[in-house]
Order: sequence, then C-alpha cells, then structure tokens
Amino acid sequence: MSKLYKNGDKYTLKDFKLNEVNEMYLDCDPSNFLNVDVRVLDQRHISEQQRKFIFALCNEISYYTGEDSEYIRLLLQQYNANLRGVEVESLSSCDMTYANGLIDTMIDYCIENEIPIGGNVIKENKYQFTEHQVYMMCLKRVCVVCGAKADIHHVDSIGMGNNRQKVSHVGKRALPLCRMHHQECHNTGNEKFINMYHLEPITIDKKLEYFIKKGKIREFKD
Repeated sequence: MSKLYKNGDKYTLKDFKLNEVNEMYLDCDPSNFLNVDVRVLDQRHISEQQRKFIFALCNEISYYTGEDSEYIRLLLQQYNANLRGVEVESLSSCDMTYANGLIDTMIDYCIENEIPIGGNVIKENKYQFTEHQVYMMCLKRVCVVCGAKADIHHVDSIGMGNNRQKVSHVGKRALPLCRMHHQECHNTGNEKFINMYHLEPITIDKKLEYFIKKGKIREFKD
C-alpha cells in the first residue's frame, strides 16, 4: 500500500508501484507523464449507527413501496456504486466514507421519488440535509423538517409591500417549510430556528425563482 506525505505545499507518494510498460514509457523521455487518480483510503470502519441508519432507510422505502427491504438495499447499493464509480461493499466491513455516500444516495433517491422518511429516523441519526437535497425538496415542496407539504420560506426577506411576482428572488436564501414549521420559524426567528434544526438554507437561482413565481420548472443556461 502506498503512503502519501505532505511537505509544505507539495505531496509525495512512497512505495508507489508501476507496471513495467509504464516504467519504460517514463524512462523513454523526461517529458513523458502519466495521468493518475489518487484516492485516499478511509481506515475508519463503518459505525453501528451508520449501519442502523441504512437499514432504517431501507425499511422506510420498503414500507412505502411494498418491496422487500433486503432487495431495496441491494438495489440501492448497486445504484450508489454506479453513481459514484465505486465497488459494492459489504456493510459489515466497509468504511465510513462508503457508508456516508450510500446514506446520501438513499436520501437523494427518497426525495427524488417522493418517498416519505419518518422525521424520527432523520432526527435520531442526526442527519443534516445537503444543499443539493434542500434544493430538490424546494422543487418537490417537501418540508425540510418533517417531510410534509411545504411552501418556500424566504430566510432573507424580499421586503414588505413588494410584489413577489415582480421583485427578484435570486441570491436570497430559502428553506422549504410546512405551515406549522413555517409559523414556528417566524415565531422563533430564522437563525435560532436554523440552528435548532441544523438546517442549511439554499440560495435561490433563476430556476428556483421561476418555480416560486410560476409553479413550473424551467431550465436556464449558465
């Protein structure tokens, strides 16, 4: 196994083995080079909480779809492997990085396919939605706290008296919140509410602004 060292702003690989063909190629001409893909191995073993979280998500999907939870686990592990360009690994011996990636993929899958996840499952495992997931939940109108039907809450106010259909929303922060949590946010205050539920607001772009104003999704070129 190769080891990676850092000296200032430079990195050095030790005990890195090349096959004979590549060795000869580099020896032929000092200007020759090889493109390499360096991946850092995570030596932390999957935690018991991660394993329980993965199986709990499988059970949530199984309950909603009627499919066997073991079949769902195998299916989503293969889907995750294809998506991330990794091998399918056993949940008894994989590392934390693999487990975290699988969990993110499973929750992405649930959001994309509008499969409800029990709020207790998210809360018990202290999962914090990524910016990409919160963005998807805005488009799906799913509350980021409880999963109920949501409206788009503007963390950054667009101003009293302004016409929401005319004023620009681009660049302002937002969260998808159901009516109950929307009201709680107003009563509690944005920052306290965000910290209490460990939320990450997203920044409204042109696509999301169009959705807020028109209720339809439209793609915009960069």
